[in-house]
Amino acid sequence: MFLESKDRSEFFFNDCLLTDFLTINFGHERCLPSHSFGPQVREYFVLHYILNGKGTFSLENNTYSLNKGDFFMISPNDSAAIYQADNQTPWEYVWFGFEGNLVDDVLHDLGYNAENRVGHLSNANDINRQINQLLTSSFFSESSSLTIQGRLIELISRFSLDGSNLSLNSNMKISERHIEQFVLYIRQNYWRADLTIEKIAADLSLNSSYLSRVIKKAFNQSTLSYLINYRLLKAKFLLENSDHTVSMISKAVGYQNPLSFSRAYKRVYGHSPRK
Repeated sequence: MFLESKDRSEFFFNDCLLTDFLTINFGHERCLPSHSFGPQVREYFVLHYILNGKGTFSLENNTYSLNKGDFFMISPNDSAAIYQADNQTPWEYVWFGFEGNLVDDVLHDLGYNAENRVGHLSNANDINRQINQLLTSSFFSESSSLTIQGRLIELISRFSLDGSNLSLNSNMKISERHIEQFVLYIRQNYWRADLTIEKIAADLSLNSSYLSRVIKKAFNQSTLSYLINYRLLKAKFLLENSDHTVSMISKAVGYQNPLSFSRAYKRVYGHSPRK
């Protein structure tokens, strides 16, 4: 469900597709001067990221003055959390609400604990670009709930307190879901000659570097190698079980140039496809 007004927009998820790490909502707001929120008890985690302006975040006995590029985390049952926009340069921020069985482990890997809730993105160009795409496009109305949640989970994983991105463990069902999506995508689209790793990542709403990491960890090969090997496996089957020419088979598995196909085939199988 998507709610929108002049200075505020928020997307709520009505279905629970990823129970281990479930995104509850995603929102954006340009705050009025001195606008404040809290104290209020929440039942899920909320991560705020400041796009512009400044304000303060108070928790227990600590008050933080925050600016563009800073972010802060509110945990469930943080009854004393209060945040307020500056009266001269009020902040504009986005927020991510989430919960799930693996959230505590994920946040621990990102460096969060009871004392550490505030951080800063030193190199935020890519994240800002992705957030702007979400805010200025029809992404929420045209994408499936699973695709949206996958994109938001990937963004959340970038807000690390130690300055590094989260490397999801191979046994975490979030990355397993992405691996399954990648494998299915290859099976359905390997024949497309225009297929690139960047296009695959974009179609899956994933960061290409993140996708490369999880595929490398799962299969001990790069995303490109996986695609090439799958194409050649399909070509081998056609060579052994059909009367099609090498040229026809090369095009059927995504190669426009039969010579490039023959070279790739020989590298993998040790002989040319004519043998």
